[in-house]
Amino acid sequence: MKYAAAIIVILVFLFFNRDKNHFHIENNKGAYKLVSPQGKAFFSLGVTHIGALTYPNSMPLFKNKYENRWDLAAKEIHKNLMGWEFNTAGYGAPKALRQLIPFMMPCQPLLKNSSWLDKRGFSYADVFDAAVQKTILDKLEQMTSVKDNPNLIGYYWTDMPMWNLKTSKEKFGTNWVEYIKNLPKNSAGRMRYEAYIKNCELNQGEPTEEDFLIIIAREYYQLIGTHTRKLDPNTLIFGERYAMNRVPISVLKEALPYIDVVSIQPNDCSFNKNYFRNLHQITKKPILICDHQCSFPTETHKHTMWKQLEDQTVAANSYKDYIEAAVKEPYLIGYHRCQYIDRYNHKNDLLKQGMVREDGTAYEPYTKTVTSSNKAVKAIFDENRHWEIDNN
Repeated sequence: MKYAAAIIVILVFLFFNRDKNHFHIENNKGAYKLVSPQGKAFFSLGVTHIGALTYPNSMPLFKNKYENRWDLAAKEIHKNLMGWEFNTAGYGAPKALRQLIPFMMPCQPLLKNSSWLDKRGFSYADVFDAAVQKTILDKLEQMTSVKDNPNLIGYYWTDMPMWNLKTSKEKFGTNWVEYIKNLPKNSAGRMRYEAYIKNCELNQGEPTEEDFLIIIAREYYQLIGTHTRKLDPNTLIFGERYAMNRVPISVLKEALPYIDVVSIQPNDCSFNKNYFRNLHQITKKPILICDHQCSFPTETHKHTMWKQLEDQTVAANSYKDYIEAAVKEPYLIGYHRCQYIDRYNHKNDLLKQGMVREDGTAYEPYTKTVTSSNKAVKAIFDENRHWEIDNN
């Protein structure tokens, strides 16, 4: 416990002594601003998964229009984003685009425990094992190799991690605690679990899966949190991208000493003010809506990912209402829309909908409403969160 407390003290020191020549967060009586190295405060409006332009369905566009060159594609994508009043690339931005616009840097999946994986691809890992830890730390080093890019806003770890014991058991037939309990007796995780059981017996306590899950979370977040901060003391850490209502608060609390922002992927089309206010009250951290959209059917694709609304106009108006509600919450620092270009999955006949179709043409009137909505949000942000930025 003394060691953990010392680490937290060091992290707090690093946070308050961070170089402000990087993107950082200012807080004035509970109202938060994301601030650029130039001292400009902004509400981050981004688009994620832009790298999907080179997925098979859009390869003809990338080949024929952009000559298989990301530098050409990035120029037009940047022009489109600026024209639609976005100011951030979100995560999944190609290297050429990162030179033109602020972006979020994701890590290679630290573990294969994302809830969107199927049973064949999903797995837990023994995070107490030195070899597993070494693999994780290597991925963090690769992630932070972009730390010299002045457009870098911050880092993400794993996407939609499955921490919930009950949900994991129902979907994948196991959970993280069961996985550790079933490891070989001489494994690091199994020995840590046996030590936990023995400690409960000595103190006449009742062992529970929930309590041991906290021990797993503590080990994991201390490992990745301290190493990320060590590798790059000046860049914001946005942590794991949690699915709304999926992460136990007891687990999230173990991440809080190491992250600057709580990143959430909502699953509805109406802004849930009560959920976000409660989350902020618990965490005392700013929040980023890191990946979200509401979709609509098209002439060629009747089935779409995310919650489907009636048509473009309804979806666009939903976007407007959502972000205008979000920006009025003083702890929210941004909203990132899922997907730049359509990505169709033939296996399940499902479209992951973008701002543009596979041929590169923009959805209208959807993008027109998005543009005016983004512009309105910027004005609301400037009016509601105006104070002098401290650049000292």
